[in-house]
Amino acid sequence: MPNESTFDAIVIGSGLTGGWAAKELSEAGIRVLVLEAGPARGLEETQNLECWTRERRIGAARRQPVQSRHGTYWHLNPELFVDDLDHPYSTDTDFVWIRGRQVGGRSLMWGGVCFRFSDYEFRASERDGIGVPWPLTYRDLAPFYDKVERFLGVQGSTEGLAQLPDGRFERAPNFTDTELLFKKKVEAAWDDRKVIISRGIASPVQSSGQPCRAWPCQSNLNSTLAAALRTGRASIKSDAIVAHLIVDSNTGFIKGVACIDRHRHTGFEVSARLFVLCASTLESVRILLNSQSSQHPAGVGGSSGLLGRFLCDHMALTVGGKIPNSTTMRIFPGGGPNGICIPRFRNLNGRHTDFARGYGVSGAMQRAEYEGSAIWYLDSVIEVLPGEHNYMQLDNSVDAWGIRTIKVQLAYSDNECKMRLDAKNSVREMASAAGLDVPYCETTAPGRYVHELGGARMGDNPRTSVLTPFNQCWDATNLFVSDGSCFVTAGWQNPSLTMMAITVRACDFIIGELKRGNL
Repeated sequence: MPNESTFDAIVIGSGLTGGWAAKELSEAGIRVLVLEAGPARGLEETQNLECWTRERRIGAARRQPVQSRHGTYWHLNPELFVDDLDHPYSTDTDFVWIRGRQVGGRSLMWGGVCFRFSDYEFRASERDGIGVPWPLTYRDLAPFYDKVERFLGVQGSTEGLAQLPDGRFERAPNFTDTELLFKKKVEAAWDDRKVIISRGIASPVQSSGQPCRAWPCQSNLNSTLAAALRTGRASIKSDAIVAHLIVDSNTGFIKGVACIDRHRHTGFEVSARLFVLCASTLESVRILLNSQSSQHPAGVGGSSGLLGRFLCDHMALTVGGKIPNSTTMRIFPGGGPNGICIPRFRNLNGRHTDFARGYGVSGAMQRAEYEGSAIWYLDSVIEVLPGEHNYMQLDNSVDAWGIRTIKVQLAYSDNECKMRLDAKNSVREMASAAGLDVPYCETTAPGRYVHELGGARMGDNPRTSVLTPFNQCWDATNLFVSDGSCFVTAGWQNPSLTMMAITVRACDFIIGELKRGNL
């Protein structure tokens, strides 16, 4: 790797948004260093699950009591999740912080679902008077959604729904027989509900017992990071844990990053002209809060008093069971776009009497089996309002590298609980209409759905936001924060596609400002 002094930009984090920042900037001729707190894993290392006996997994779970609560923990390599004893945090609300530290970040654990936000999300506060609006509209973000979808090869069907805008899709996969029956029954019974094929990135189906010979299509090791490295202007420094940003005492701008070597526990610094923070929602805010100085006593971005405030995520209600008379059914591939979606249908053309905002439903039928029968499930993904009671702050404890940890307070309000009841009744009704029983029902704890958002929201006013409409930090204009922390509201959609589109938009702004000599 070249000497750090030769880089123009430092990207902190190599996950979904960090990969896009590295790609866009390096392809524009900018020399980029990507800092990743975790190791660079080999392909075979992530796929070698034969050695992970149940006993070994149970042993790992003793050091991962939080991570093992995630739904895919037992299906993936536990090493993709952090060691909770080395990476502590505190909470009074049973908040579950699922983390993955390695080159590629949580893209190695991502399901690949890609839904666009609409103006029902971006202009929500104008409709119901709750909270503040985003400083952008769907029209502002649409061309960047286009770019991300084309590059990643997102699959889906064109439906013409205002609450879930269509994208630049490759051919959509087919419904299963059970999904088609469900679609027919639901759409015949409810005029306001549409059952569509899901949208996202599907990995090629592998032969039984044969390991994949390439990184999963959902992983940015297969896409954006690979593209960045091909330019010859991007490098990745792994095992580099960011402790805080270094502030220039004369200007208040960021002049460098203070890091700790993961293995040696020794400190080092790297410097550049500009910085893009993409460490994931809570980690990015943690870095900002830890970056205190005389110019930024509350941390970089803390001048408004909103840094760490208005967190939100998604509550998920899951129902499911066996498909009747399905012991001889053919099982089809699942995951990503291979499944179904019922886009939000509440509070679109009027206000529901019990709650604000809405939820969408995603799921799959006849794409897995259990005890010899085909199974089905539906997840109601419920928007959580970014209330003042949901926040994070620095804690007095430190992690294994001596960096101050955080305390997260995120609990569900009466609005979300009322929406959960409505979602439960709705999915039960729809399942019943299709002849499906519901023996299984579960609601996730805060954070467990791994869609944490907010804490450094964007806006039009430095007194009411942390970032500008282009993700530029009001307090230090050579710093951009582009991951879930910039979100103003959660919507009901999987946020990953919107995070990536926002990052591409921020990078487009950065490139333009560099050309104009403003950065």
